[in-house]
Amino acid sequence: MKKVFGILTILMLLFTGCGNNSDSVKKLKLAHALTEGHPVHLAMVEFAKEVKDKTDGKVEILIFPNGQLGGEREITELMQAGAIDMIKTNAGPMESFAKEYSVLSLPYLFKDIHQNLAVLKSDIGEDILNATIDRGFIGLTFYNSGTRNMYTKKPVKSVTDLNGMKIRVQTSKTMVKMTELLGGSPSPLSFGEIYTALQQGVVDGAENNLISYAESKHYEVAPYFTFDAHSISPDVMIMNTKAWNKLSEDEQKIIKQAALNSFDYQNKIWFETEDKLVDSLKAQGVQFFEVDQNEFVEKVQPLYNDVMKDPLIKTYVERIKEFKY
Repeated sequence: MKKVFGILTILMLLFTGCGNNSDSVKKLKLAHALTEGHPVHLAMVEFAKEVKDKTDGKVEILIFPNGQLGGEREITELMQAGAIDMIKTNAGPMESFAKEYSVLSLPYLFKDIHQNLAVLKSDIGEDILNATIDRGFIGLTFYNSGTRNMYTKKPVKSVTDLNGMKIRVQTSKTMVKMTELLGGSPSPLSFGEIYTALQQGVVDGAENNLISYAESKHYEVAPYFTFDAHSISPDVMIMNTKAWNKLSEDEQKIIKQAALNSFDYQNKIWFETEDKLVDSLKAQGVQFFEVDQNEFVEKVQPLYNDVMKDPLIKTYVERIKEFKY
């Protein structure tokens, strides 16, 4: 009964006051699973304001946060079906649609977060965003998702501490393989399932950025956070191509530029938010650990031996390594 009620609620949200353009206003639905205080959500609010302003109110972005329309898997399926026009997801799950995205999840590929952000704003980033045009959706912009780190129910001070630990990962072959190489047992779960899975012992830990860890209150059930910075996998805003093609050329340009502008806005508030979190989380009882990153880098090298056999992936990896910023 609860499941039926949830489905009915989603259908009401989708079709009540949405998608009806009879008043000449094009209303586009944008869904994501983050909270309304998250820097990515705040950036999308700015994105929506700019689009409405620059189109003189002719295009309106309706944002559905907090997983109102489902987790990342569900909203991706709804977007593919055309029930949702736009979504925010992470680059990790996107690799099942275009292997170009898998490059962004490769462990220890980028020198640091700043090189990562510069690459995302370059031609390399645009090539990846456009990789799914013939698959039903187009990437509009990336969002800074920080470095991804391990957080667990017992301390991880070295790579050997991960041996045998069940770690929640995204639905990503790259993340699954990486976790296996680090000695863990990968458990793909949706983001909304993590808290309960940690609480009930289904998994021993998870991996994500510091802000998502704090926003989701995962520190309540996994109070040990290890700065291993194994991946810098960004978020990405994508749009159904049928919805995109219904826009005029001018409207497309406005939406694209507003999306890129929101990326710059989000970067600023991301770092401001992140800087304040460590002390706040320590006050909540979280213990932080720094590790010898070289141990982790060495463990994941077999992953590169495999992926570099693919000419496309090899080209992207080399482009990123040679990228000057």
